Amino acid sequence: MRVIILTRKFEDGSPVSEYTKALAEYLVEKGDEALILAFDDGSHYSIDERVEVRRVPLHYEGESLYSWSMMMNNELKGEARRIFDSEEFDIIHANDWITVPGATALKAYLDRPMVLTLHSTEHERGFQSENSSMISELEWKGCRDADKVLVNNRDTYGSVLHDLDVEELKIDEISPFKDLWQETVLKTYRELVKTEQVRQKN
Repeated sequence: MRVIILTRKFEDGSPVSEYTKALAEYLVEKGDEALILAFDDGSHYSIDERVEVRRVPLHYEGESLYSWSMMMNNELKGEARRIFDSEEFDIIHANDWITVPGATALKAYLDRPMVLTLHSTEHERGFQSENSSMISELEWKGCRDADKVLVNNRDTYGSVLHDLDVEELKIDEISPFKDLWQETVLKTYRELVKTEQVRQKN
């Protein structure tokens, strides 16, 4: 099984990066393949050499994190499509609203299952930016399009369930860096791949 993981950036020490790293390293340890696709800000990272990492540069600055992220997503999905021309993927895994546009476009283009991890929601963060409504809309769209939504704590679970109106069966709460959390994610991947194989046969 091959998994492509989208994240805003990949660097040592960042919580989302460490989550992504731990998951990717677990996958290759279990005999699967993982490719991390992120924005290249030149920061340092270390990872098992069996995990492929591609970081895409972006030579533009947006007026806000939101506008910058839209440009970044264009670069990420363009690179992912180029990769897919020669390599197959079974699962697309996005992290937070900032990779949702690229992930949902890839899901439609590649016709592959998509997993979304929300590490927090805009509701939890308090709607502090002028783009908060659009960010929350992206979270809602990502949850709608994803085949499974993963959250890291009970508060985010409640926000996804009630604020973003996601059906309970679609959400799984995991606790990163506690025992067996990667196994739970891997099980989710395998179930989605199996369901997809059945769908394609029918």
